[in-house]
Amino acid sequence: MEGPYTSCFSGDALFCDKRLDDRLSDTFNQMARRPAGTLPQKLVKRAELVGGYRMFNNKKVTHQAILQAHRANGLERLAGHQGKLLLIHDTTVLDYSGLDVDGLGQVGDGHGKGLYAHNSLAVIPDTRQVVGLFNQILHKRARVPKGESKKKRLARKDRESGLWKQAVADLPAMPAGVVVTDVSDRGSDLSEYIWYEVSVGRQFIVRSQHNRKLAENLAAQDKAAAPILKLHDRLRALPPMGQYTLRVPAREGGWREATMTLAWEQVQIVPPRQPRGEHGRDPISVCGVIAREVSPPAGEDPLEWILLTNRPVESAEQALEVVEDYACRWMVEDYHKAIKSGCGIEEIQMTTLHGLSNVIGLLSVLGVHVLRLRCNARDEEIREQPARLHEEPLKVQLAALDSKHDDWREMTVWEFYLAVAKMGGYVLNPHKRPPGWIVLWRGYIRLEDMCEGVRLMSRKRSVQT
Repeated sequence: MEGPYTSCFSGDALFCDKRLDDRLSDTFNQMARRPAGTLPQKLVKRAELVGGYRMFNNKKVTHQAILQAHRANGLERLAGHQGKLLLIHDTTVLDYSGLDVDGLGQVGDGHGKGLYAHNSLAVIPDTRQVVGLFNQILHKRARVPKGESKKKRLARKDRESGLWKQAVADLPAMPAGVVVTDVSDRGSDLSEYIWYEVSVGRQFIVRSQHNRKLAENLAAQDKAAAPILKLHDRLRALPPMGQYTLRVPAREGGWREATMTLAWEQVQIVPPRQPRGEHGRDPISVCGVIAREVSPPAGEDPLEWILLTNRPVESAEQALEVVEDYACRWMVEDYHKAIKSGCGIEEIQMTTLHGLSNVIGLLSVLGVHVLRLRCNARDEEIREQPARLHEEPLKVQLAALDSKHDDWREMTVWEFYLAVAKMGGYVLNPHKRPPGWIVLWRGYIRLEDMCEGVRLMSRKRSVQT
């Protein structure tokens, strides 16, 4: 079991069947060479394709077992890590309206068919390295009867609002020294989720969606003035307590510098009077952090983030750390692009929900492999190291030849990935962003095809001799 498989999976007995384990390894390695498109485009030889279909439809192979083997690899990667780890949670739609598969639910406006994938991506914030996909829940949206009462709706076990809590509850224990923070967008601004995070002692950062009611607390206000009892109004009324500069894309292209102010306050948010999910009735103590842009350019909307966290925030440095950790949330958006555009997860043609779920699981791990390519290209710690220490020597030789590098043995990681990106259509200029995963992967596929040609020629020469 060599190749990309060993960098994404751990364990030798996934399905208690060596033939199935070997087939999974071979199938994943073949998919890693050609990740885009349909299964016949990924598994180009008939034996590979037929073997892949049989494996995915085998009852011993399960979505959970595939993800567990990948998660075990992620836990091994964390061995020895001391410090922060972000678990970024988000949901994406997988549209399979063209498939005739029993067990799919409604997606979009209700006319489509598919599944909702609730993903938990583990990221080390200091280096922006993707550790792995630590959880994935495939959710079928039920058709809610018209006129269903609120009591019955809350009692349903398949509530989408319960995915946030379930995803966290199913996570494994982390190695000693790893400090976990759950990071999520506006969709997780739910009393049930926040209450659960606080009650089990997990750290979290949630982007606020609702202008929640606050418990009256005059300790941090002028007692002569009427208190502001709405969350967003309270935080927006705070004076600036810190300032930083943020580099963001400009509307006309390139970059612009945004001047951001920081403010924060400990608040007590009041759960809704009518319960929405499982939560207590007492106010929940959190810290509200607001980051706002001052004096944006004409025609640009000012940036604003309102975040809720239970991490200690007593200084501008701690508030900025919360904002910067939340900014890593965009990596899960890149991940969703990777599994859809890069791995063709919505182009799967399967006839059973069991087989479809297994392919989704394997392609979801392949998306981690794709995203890591960009992370390696931007890793400051390894970018000046020889590329041959991190990539197949044949790939480095061909990349050096294509980019006219003097000596492939001295080609650095950064030079290698820049050459790969140029193969994928990247044009280097001082004002352009570093290469993203799309151009890197396009170039990587082209490089893999070049390697395959060299291997075929080598085999041909060995047969002739």
